[in-house]
Amino acid sequence: AEPVDPRKAAVEAAIARAKARKQEQQAGSEPVDPRKAAVEAAIARAKARKQEQQAGSEPVEPADPRKAAVAAAIARVQAKKAAQQQVVNED
Repeated sequence: AEPVDPRKAAVEAAIARAKARKQEQQAGSEPVDPRKAAVEAAIARAKARKQEQQAGSEPVEPADPRKAAVAAAIARVQAKKAAQQQVVNED
């Protein structure tokens, strides 16, 4: 298992947020597959969980894992919200 850098996890969470925002903007012009958004959210959750587990086993600065976990939680909420909006838009 390779170590996960908290900064990398935060960057990945920011990228996920940007993708979610972009998908929301394109939702009006182009339908987005909610399954795809759900898969991306699941991947983000898995990466966050993996990073949290490794943060507990490796000595890392205490602020970084928390920031990464918060960023991942925000990304999960935004992805969930985007998926819910897609379901509403389909109805």
